[in-house]
Amino acid sequence: MNLNIKRVDNVVVVYLAGRLDVHLSAEIEKEINKIIQNEPDMHLLMNLQNVEYMSSSGLRIFVSTMRILKEQKRMLKLCNMNNAVKKIFEVVELMDMFDIYDSEEEALKSFK
Repeated sequence: MNLNIKRVDNVVVVYLAGRLDVHLSAEIEKEINKIIQNEPDMHLLMNLQNVEYMSSSGLRIFVSTMRILKEQKRMLKLCNMNNAVKKIFEVVELMDMFDIYDSEEEALKSFK
């Protein structure tokens, strides 16, 4: 799987799409870890606009990415979460753990 990304100042925006389930999560996590390694001075913003479904293994991607970036004094923020994905974050009580923004533009401004 190739993740679509773009760089804006000191932020890498990662566009996730489709189903973040047990079949794809390990591959996605590997790709994100590669981005983290290849962009050592960059923060991460994950745009979830096109995520249709997310399982607990999909959630793990965000938790492990957050942990890695925090250790490196870098930030992870999320944006454009649809209601179904937001509900999953609420049910497992992860809303407070992440900085979540309604739009990519709003999230990018928050890094400055």
